[in-house]
Amino acid sequence: MQCNVGGVEREVRAGVGLALLSAAALGPLPARWRALLGGLGAIGVATAASQYCPLNAALGIDTCHPPRLPGAR
Repeated sequence: MQCNVGGVEREVRAGVGLALLSAAALGPLPARWRALLGGLGAIGVATAASQYCPLNAALGIDTCHPPRLPGAR
């Protein structure tokens, strides 16, 4: 797997993932919602940690290696 999640996107995924996991663990929610939030949170944390997202790959999005501007070093 090649890196396709980096920079700000990685930080946002980790933060939102942890927030969703916290809400699932601590929130007074029905089991169905806790499972949904926990699953989405786990996906966010996992993609941030691995720096790879299959959906980004399918859509051709790469924030780990942004294209360089002409003349940039």
